[in-house]
Order: sequence, then C-alpha cells, then structure tokens
Amino acid sequence: MNMKKTLIAAALFTLGLSGCATSDNGALLGAGLTALQGFTLSKSQLQAEASLSAKQMDEENKLAPANDAYSKRLAKLTRGLTSIDGTPLDFQVYLDDEINAFAMPDGTVRVYSGLMDVMEDDELMAVIGHEVGHIKFEHSLNRYKTAYLTSAARQAAGAMGGTVGALAASEYAEIGTQFLGARFSQKDELQSDAYGVEFLCQVNMDPYAAMRAQQKLMQHAGSGGGLFSSHPSTAKRIELARDAAANSSCR
Repeated sequence: MNMKKTLIAAALFTLGLSGCATSDNGALLGAGLTALQGFTLSKSQLQAEASLSAKQMDEENKLAPANDAYSKRLAKLTRGLTSIDGTPLDFQVYLDDEINAFAMPDGTVRVYSGLMDVMEDDELMAVIGHEVGHIKFEHSLNRYKTAYLTSAARQAAGAMGGTVGALAASEYAEIGTQFLGARFSQKDELQSDAYGVEFLCQVNMDPYAAMRAQQKLMQHAGSGGGLFSSHPSTAKRIELARDAAANSSCR
C-alpha cells in the first residue's frame, strides 16, 4: 500500500473509532480530520502551514541580525529578488557551521553561514537559485505536504493513547525537520539544477558557477548532513550543470 493510501486508511480508521464511546473521541476526531485535511489543503493553505513550521524553525535556530556581515552579504546578493511566481521570498541566515540551505513552499529561504563561508558570491547564488527552483516548480510544496501528512498519521495513532489532536508548535517544528531530512527525487533535483543556471543568467552572473558550486559540495561532502544528504552532488550533476551553462541564455 502506498503512502497516500496508508494515510487515508489511518485517517478513516481514526474517524471510525471516534464514533465509539471513549474519552479520546475529541483527540481521535481531531487527528483524523488533520490527516484528511492534508489531502484537501490548497496551495495557499499548505503555504500557511509551512510558514508555521518555518516560524518554529527560526525560533530553534540562531538567525543572523540584519546588521551582521552574513545578513548584509545575503541582502546585497538577493536585492530585488522579492518573489517567485507570486510567492514572496524571505531570505535570512542561520548562524551555523553546517553547509546547508533550504527553501520552504511559503517562500522562506534560509542559508547557513557555513555554506556562505565556502562559496563565492556567484556559487552561493547558484545554490540559492536551485532552492528557489524548488519553490517555483512546487517540489517544496509536495515535500512539505508529505511531511505534514506523515505527522498527521502519526498524530492519529498517538490519539489512541490520549494525545490531543491539534498540531502543537513542537509538531510544526518536527514537520520542518522531517521536511529538511527528506530527499528530492532526481527529476526534481535536475529540474532545479537547470533553473539554478538560468537564475544566474537572470542576475547577470557566470552560469558556470552552478558547476563550481556542485564541485565544492562534493569536496566538502565528508562533512555530512545538510545539502549532502538532501541534495547529494554527483559527477553526473556536475556534468549536466556544465552542459546547462554552455547552452544557457547567458551565451
């Protein structure tokens, strides 16, 4: 049984149990509705849910203040990049040595200072363009929906033991963590890679920086975690980035 069918079954099972005379009726019903809601949420509603996860993640990480050198560098590089296909973009820095960056479907883009330390400006923008591509093509939206539904199914099971059905702040943070840890499909990665190259053209930067960014990620792969686990660089991706640059609109 695939994930979608499993989650539907879990939700329906929960809703069925809520008809029994138990003290957990409210929790069971809430959990079941949360799971079912996940399948019917619109894009804007899912983005609103993602914003709640992003808020919790921001509270659990150290955001660089606006006057910090990292924030100033990122603000300078992303000046004028206010939205993508109607979704507003919010760029901020996490002060963390991890080599990482991510984009949520609501337009939240977070760049780790560890990534900024190893990337030149155009290389950094290649990574940012890649992440923005995940928003543009709704890869992030689909991945967040999966994380949301997984949490809802677990919540439904937890309600059997008396857990309250409503999502708590900690659960939004957990969904965010689950979102970060999951891998995009190879198709999604390559589509965002190609967009990252064109993104460099749009901001008047060297399209070959996308290839160099991939090479640097491979050089630092021993660090583990971050972009290495969710966006693994490969020789094939480096070669495709080179080809995309050679055939980009910059040339």
